[in-house]
Amino acid sequence: MSAWTTVAGVAGELDPGTMRAGKAGDVDVAVARLDDGTLAAFGLWCTHEECPLADGDLEGFHVVCYCHSGEFDVLTGAVVKGPPEDSIPVFPIRAVDGELQVQLLSTLE
Repeated sequence: MSAWTTVAGVAGELDPGTMRAGKAGDVDVAVARLDDGTLAAFGLWCTHEECPLADGDLEGFHVVCYCHSGEFDVLTGAVVKGPPEDSIPVFPIRAVDGELQVQLLSTLE
């Protein structure tokens, strides 16, 4: 694992049930605060048609892509509902001094 990287464009608090797009180094990520307060970070782009998942809907632990209603588990990256066939990457996330940071796999940097 690499060092923690601040997610640019996602400073401050996220309200429960919301998500935003950001960038960690050269990696596009989506950051979400689930209804129970859990933070989640995952790849921004849907694996079906590369639509930005942060523009979709957050439903519990799932993000629903607005393009074709593909659904992913934001904690595991698994496809919950097609048409996507491939999972999305997920990243460890933490909040430090008002910044959100993710830990990227070295293969994604």
